[in-house]
Amino acid sequence: MSEKLIPVNNNINVHTQAIVGLATQLGYDGDLSVGSLEDGIRLYQKRTIEDLLELGKRLLLLKEQTPHGEFLSRVELLGFDKSVARKLMVATLKFAKMETSPLLKVVNSQSKLLELIVLDDDDIDVIEQGGSIGEVSLDSIDTMSVRDLKKALREAKSTIESKDQDLLAKDQIIGTKDRRNNELLEENTKLKSPVEIKKRAETEEQALEKAALETLNTASITFLNALMRYQNEVNSVLDTAEKKGIPQLFERVDEAVIATYQRIAQYSQSLNVQIDFTSMVTPEWMFLQAADLPPIEVDGEA
Repeated sequence: MSEKLIPVNNNINVHTQAIVGLATQLGYDGDLSVGSLEDGIRLYQKRTIEDLLELGKRLLLLKEQTPHGEFLSRVELLGFDKSVARKLMVATLKFAKMETSPLLKVVNSQSKLLELIVLDDDDIDVIEQGGSIGEVSLDSIDTMSVRDLKKALREAKSTIESKDQDLLAKDQIIGTKDRRNNELLEENTKLKSPVEIKKRAETEEQALEKAALETLNTASITFLNALMRYQNEVNSVLDTAEKKGIPQLFERVDEAVIATYQRIAQYSQSLNVQIDFTSMVTPEWMFLQAADLPPIEVDGEA
């Protein structure tokens, strides 16, 4: 292989090594000069499938060797359409190492080869093993026209993409179900854990306790309101006894009040609660904030 283009400059050496590496990868052992590559391109334009790959090799090497932006202008000067040149380079990268493959043996025109670049490596392997991608197989490639092959390839790829989308959608559905099942399993496992069971029990117990204390608090306020009304009525009777001069009524009031409070004491004893009437006891839970309590109703004097 000629090395006449290799300069001394280190940066150019690196670039030259890349060009030599690409030539080795492509199996190209000809001259690497720009002029020689262009001569070869003109020569292989007129030849067969194998020559088409040689043409593609030289296009790839020319692209690697020319400054940025110059390659397309050189391609146009060589009489190539830019899209055709791209297809040739893609075809070469895809098929350069497969020159003895069954697939290339049945490709009888350059146009067919360029249509086959839409196949990925897995598709090519299937066809070479005697299988088919849609209606595209070794036999059909040999007998189809370029137009029919292009149509068959387009339909085959469309079918594959549709199936891939279906599989992707199914995978997403399965993934969503699996994720939801895992979440439910995790949630269920968490709910059945001793810590969560204890926590729920404590929460339920606290809720029951809160509801019970609220009930007692409400009943207590109702009772105290009624007791205040009772006291107002007692005061009203005492005022009447004083205004009307009925001394025995004072004694009857005392007896009635004593009897009433004795009943209250009896009720407390029936609950096994001993009450000390000489001291005032107020549970903290019952009257935490006086401002939060509803006002005790006080009837006007008679």
